[in-house]
Amino acid sequence: MISSSFLSALLILALKGDHVSSFSPSQRVASSSATLTRSDSLRFRATPNRQYDNLSRVSIALSATTSTSESEVDTDDIIGTVTLIVPAATSSDQASSKFGSKSPVLPPSYTEAAEQLARKIRHFSDGRIIAKVVTPDENSDDACLTSNALLALGLTTPSDIQYLSRTFRKRRTSQEQTASINTCQFAIDCGTNNYAPIVGPYDEANPSLLGDIAPWSDVASGKRLAVQMAELFDKQNTDEFALSVMLFFNRFSGHKVPWVQHSIDVTWEKGVFQNAKELYSMATKCGPCITNCLADENCAACINALDSIDTRDQVASYRTVVSYESELLRDFTLCILQKNNIFECEATIPKVPEVKPMSHWRGEELTMDVARGIMMGHLEGVGESSLEGSKDLDVSWKVACGANVAYDQFPSQNQLFYPTAKGKDLWYDPVFRVETIDGRNVWCKRHYRVKNQTVPGTFRFSVLDNGVTSDEFWTIVGAADDLSWVVFHYAGAAGAVGQVSYIVA
Repeated sequence: MISSSFLSALLILALKGDHVSSFSPSQRVASSSATLTRSDSLRFRATPNRQYDNLSRVSIALSATTSTSESEVDTDDIIGTVTLIVPAATSSDQASSKFGSKSPVLPPSYTEAAEQLARKIRHFSDGRIIAKVVTPDENSDDACLTSNALLALGLTTPSDIQYLSRTFRKRRTSQEQTASINTCQFAIDCGTNNYAPIVGPYDEANPSLLGDIAPWSDVASGKRLAVQMAELFDKQNTDEFALSVMLFFNRFSGHKVPWVQHSIDVTWEKGVFQNAKELYSMATKCGPCITNCLADENCAACINALDSIDTRDQVASYRTVVSYESELLRDFTLCILQKNNIFECEATIPKVPEVKPMSHWRGEELTMDVARGIMMGHLEGVGESSLEGSKDLDVSWKVACGANVAYDQFPSQNQLFYPTAKGKDLWYDPVFRVETIDGRNVWCKRHYRVKNQTVPGTFRFSVLDNGVTSDEFWTIVGAADDLSWVVFHYAGAAGAVGQVSYIVA
């Protein structure tokens, strides 16, 4: 129900006092279940140029503090290859891609988008899936014909389309001759023709009757996955794109991809015995919770909505959960997922890419006390923990932009960091506005415990989120000397759910 692993970078800008809503976070908490009738959109004090300058510095900071390379992965661990084919970077015909619709900067070119997709594919797979970006020319033939997955992006010129059609035909012929099921090809934003995708043994151009009459077969599984992957690609964000690639390799590479290995859904892929075993365990161990949930209109609506999606899709599943969250839903998930782990899921915090915290701030070596002060930011009432430059507002930070579509791209996000009673650790209360799947606007709140880690600028977070415990590792990547902005990076896992999905800026 809630994504099990996630990774993101947040850019957070301080707001001037006159840009902080008079509707305080405490009032928002009290109104968390009420429908909003007023707009409370995020606003910046910075000018547009200042925003772009901040984002440029953030990109530099992330580049300097992240590290992941193919050389760190043993070649024996590689389970698959992906080739992303895009228009030539120098082509005047290359238009901006449809990615980055929520970004405060201009949309990236297809080349830029593909390069980011390649990085995410490596990160999501812990380096076990290698992705390469090429352009349509003879030098790319080997990569295009031999990779397990070929994904074409934005090819529209006559010469590019000719190359695409020829390459797809060659791959189709090769698959027919070898009967390989570890093959996939899609054309995305390449005109009105979808060029008949292939997913495993399923070929849209040569459909098998098994796809319709034998839902347990690999062909039927490939057909279902082809539809799901197309829907994920159409969302035009790198999170969903990388998820679709993970789903393919998890199903047809012969290897499990931890990111999507576990599922809490009833599926043909699990088999009748496993589905029956899980349903029996649910009924015998959590019968009263299930009965209470299904008897409640709101809770039952959430279960029905989750049944219609693949809950490994963190964006769709989390938005659904927050649209219907209630005590009954919390008890339902707490019993099934957290207490009894009915689906035998496990997930750990992702370690790729490695993101290092900033080492100095205001010209001095970063200490734990200063790092805690940066987290508390501009919140009033924190006493000696408050740093010079704090504006003493009713929030520590407001989120200006986030890389994680599921968890940090809500319309209005308020972050409150404050000391625990003993003063050593912190509490973290995010208060955020959610647009529900049925069009309502509601305020939600979480309550995290935050513990210092060994290296200054790193923290461990834990929270019970709708009945599931999440464990997160946060890093302060960078912060302005005047506290006008800060960048946090986080990676986390909800082990009892077992879905692995994260996003990297």
